[in-house]
Amino acid sequence: MSGCAGCSFKGMSTAVEETFVGVRFRDETNLTLCRTGGAIYPRDARVVVDLEYGPAYGRVEKSPMPVFKPCQKSSARRILRRATRRDTRAHENQRRNEYLAKRFCSERARALNLEMKVSRVDFSLNGRHATFYFTANGRVDFRQLVRELAQRFSARIRMVQVGARDEAALLGGIGICGRTLCCSTWLKDFRPISIQMAKRQNLSLNPSKISGQCGRLLCCLAYEDDQYKRVAKPARRRRGGRGEGAPAS
Repeated sequence: MSGCAGCSFKGMSTAVEETFVGVRFRDETNLTLCRTGGAIYPRDARVVVDLEYGPAYGRVEKSPMPVFKPCQKSSARRILRRATRRDTRAHENQRRNEYLAKRFCSERARALNLEMKVSRVDFSLNGRHATFYFTANGRVDFRQLVRELAQRFSARIRMVQVGARDEAALLGGIGICGRTLCCSTWLKDFRPISIQMAKRQNLSLNPSKISGQCGRLLCCLAYEDDQYKRVAKPARRRRGGRGEGAPAS
């Protein structure tokens, strides 16, 4: 069978060889696809998952989770074990460290005159790795800050600069439509958004009406833009057929 557009797994079988579940980490809206290695994990089970920067504590939200694309199976994360009481205590300590680290990083950044805003901090469950997400208008020399963070929390520090849209995706929230932000749920790629999209849809050009939580133009302006373009083309041809400004016969 054919695969996704541009998928390197085109032609491969999508038969499920292992059990898959959907795991939620922290307060994230998205579920992470995880393979269980044949073990059965019911919904609401607490598990420890092997992520890129160390083990993470999560909750099984969907069990089993159907998988139809081979590329999804290949990127699924591995569940290490069912969470123990020790893991639960480590998770509580992790969340406390994340709160303290965010406050400490913000204070030290101000003291070092660094023009940056700390958006979020993620610690691994074992406390050995910490990722600091921040926004800034330009490049930031945070070498001294990293040294202080590493000394304060005895962890390997990773600093990640994100844009306004990425920050909104990290923090989540509710859009003006009353639904959870698209960027924090399913939207992964940000298309260029222009004011022309709002004009084609006859929307109010009031910035408060067409801007998202990130302060940029709403991503959803692009969802139906192609349809508006197709509708507009015949109308332009009809006007062009009788000449600009010529009265209709």
